[in-house]
Amino acid sequence: MNIALLTAAAFLSIPPLPDGEIYDTLRTSVVTSSVKQAVPLQRLATPVTTIFLKDIERKGFAAPKDFSAEIPNFMIPDYGSSMTSSVYMRGFGSRIDNPVIGLYIDDVPVLNKNNYDFSLLDIRKMDLFRGPQGTLYGRNSLCGVMAVSTLSPEYVQGGRARLSYGSGGTLNASGSWYQGKFGVVAAFRHTEGFFTNEYDDDKCDWGNDFYIRGRYASDFGNALHFDHSTTVSYLNQGGYPYKQLVDGNLRPISYNDDCGYERLSVTDATKLTFSLEKFTLNSISSLQILSDRMDMDQDFTSASMFTLMQMQHEYAATQEVTLRPSSHPDWWNSQSGYFGFVRFNNMDAPVTFKRDGIQTLILDNANAHIPPQVGQLAISDDSFPIADDFDIWTVNQALYHESYFTIGRWLLTAGIRLDWEWNHMKYDSRATLHYAFPPRVSEYREFTSVYDGKIRNSYWQFLPKISALYDTRFGLKFFGSIAKGYKSGGFNTQIFSDILQNKLMTGVMNDMGVHLDGEDENAVTVKNTVYKPETSLDYEIGFRYGFNSKSGHTVNVSASFFYIDAENQQITVFPAGKSTGRMMANVGQSYSCGVESEAFWSYKGLSLNVSYGYTHAEFTEYDDGNDDYKGNHIPYSPEQTLSLRGSYRMDFKKGIMRSMEIGAEYTGVGRIWWNESNTRSQGWYGLLAANVSFDFGRFSIFARGENLTDEDYYTFYFKSVGHEFMQRSKPARFTAGINLDF
Repeated sequence: MNIALLTAAAFLSIPPLPDGEIYDTLRTSVVTSSVKQAVPLQRLATPVTTIFLKDIERKGFAAPKDFSAEIPNFMIPDYGSSMTSSVYMRGFGSRIDNPVIGLYIDDVPVLNKNNYDFSLLDIRKMDLFRGPQGTLYGRNSLCGVMAVSTLSPEYVQGGRARLSYGSGGTLNASGSWYQGKFGVVAAFRHTEGFFTNEYDDDKCDWGNDFYIRGRYASDFGNALHFDHSTTVSYLNQGGYPYKQLVDGNLRPISYNDDCGYERLSVTDATKLTFSLEKFTLNSISSLQILSDRMDMDQDFTSASMFTLMQMQHEYAATQEVTLRPSSHPDWWNSQSGYFGFVRFNNMDAPVTFKRDGIQTLILDNANAHIPPQVGQLAISDDSFPIADDFDIWTVNQALYHESYFTIGRWLLTAGIRLDWEWNHMKYDSRATLHYAFPPRVSEYREFTSVYDGKIRNSYWQFLPKISALYDTRFGLKFFGSIAKGYKSGGFNTQIFSDILQNKLMTGVMNDMGVHLDGEDENAVTVKNTVYKPETSLDYEIGFRYGFNSKSGHTVNVSASFFYIDAENQQITVFPAGKSTGRMMANVGQSYSCGVESEAFWSYKGLSLNVSYGYTHAEFTEYDDGNDDYKGNHIPYSPEQTLSLRGSYRMDFKKGIMRSMEIGAEYTGVGRIWWNESNTRSQGWYGLLAANVSFDFGRFSIFARGENLTDEDYYTFYFKSVGHEFMQRSKPARFTAGINLDF
């Protein structure tokens, strides 16, 4: 631990602090976070935002969605439930399936987006690398990578405890202990919620979360370093506080069927570092288990139309190996690696039609095509499920290499990755109903429709990268890069109920010897079950500048400009009409361009932070057969993000209080387009937050407020069965608590 502290202190020209003040050093720690970080962050030709432990706790960040707008052009909207942790960055993103940024926790990739909403508990620091990181990280790093590093007993000893209570009946309790080579951290969170379902007058966004992580790290001789961690998290929550939009007015939240999300997640990871004579070999292995269940009233009204229950049991194993030369010439360094994983997902996703849904979505649609003199279809069932069962296998294998050339004041980087992915899905969708068609069929008949089979695909991705950084050696660095990234393809499991509905109605008509006139051109078919990878080519230039003056001033400024070409962009779409499913579609081509900038200044106890991002993203080719959206803005990703924060810390030499800190922050987001036609949008909105803390040495007390002006804005918009829905923001919130160090 002392060696790591001395190394960090030497780099920053800051005297080393005693062990009792280890947490203060974690605000500016330069201890390497990743085995892939062959070059110090200050020399990377990539925009990077770093947030440290003290910043996370000071601002009360509980999950990655709280980083929204703190990082330029970055947004994880707070809507739905923890399952809907959609990520938007630089104009791109998707509401379902694969994300546009990769998430790594202690060098272990998080494979399922359903786990992206995790607890920020004892996080030493988070680095968000912006722009495609395909060469080193591969799939789903189209717009960047979030690399999270947790506290380790190698650098921290002692205990911590934290207790807070706030608006919405929100209770947070956590504790951690680091002793010798072992550390453990646990937390519990309960909230009563902020939104009321007027159908039963209960809160619909209640939640209970539990999280525990154990970590063991040790050296075995001089050649082997061992680091093992096990993380278990469980949550059970309500959600989906959606209001129906009718004639420009929002109706109250009112749905009659269960909505909620339950998740159990387990990750067991082992990191081995072999320090050999000529090479350093790193091995990172993990086993990941996800078991979750989502219940959703899909019409979000008091009508008994249809519900969805989606339950997954997913098992995955990952393996990564990196190789670096232990000694190398001054002008050249490199790293090479292999990455692979295998994942199996057993998914059960039945859609249950109820009486109102049978009438509106099935009978009305079918009878609209049947002349009254021929007869009218009738169904006797009050409800029936469409069973959707899936077994999905995914295998990914990749080889990569990066070389770093130092030529005078230049650092040149060249990298390449060859990535192969194979997907296989076995599906079984079936339903049984009882129908009559008087006078042709006067008694109710039982009819069963089955849609089963197998789908598989595979593809290669070639992911090159070149970059250059020029160091003026006066604190100013210029950089530029060209890189390719990609987001994986997949299968549209949520569209199978629509396919079976079509087969069901066609089968019923054929069973009676009746053939309907015409064919629905918008009907989904087997071709809609697969979507291809999305790829992008990113061009970037930028600079960063920093200095520390003898008088105590610290300044860091950075800015970058980017242009991105994207092909086969993935967009979540709903089939036309009163359909029950949604699907991912490759809509054509698009581009995004913009600017990102960050600035930090501090002097003694005063500090100021500014970050700003602007993105212009639009379709260059997108025609869905009904409308041409060329030139329209890409929906859901904000055009601008802004964060302004100021804080002041006063230290006291006498008395029981060591210090007091106050801070205030303004964050702004907008505009956000809600649909491809750009007819709905959320304009600019700004949120004000403030915090105060009092440090008494072994303990501190704090209070903070969020959305202090009670700003009212929308976090989400969508359409379901032809109806429009929106979710409003959470109101003003206040939290107070205590921290203990022992």
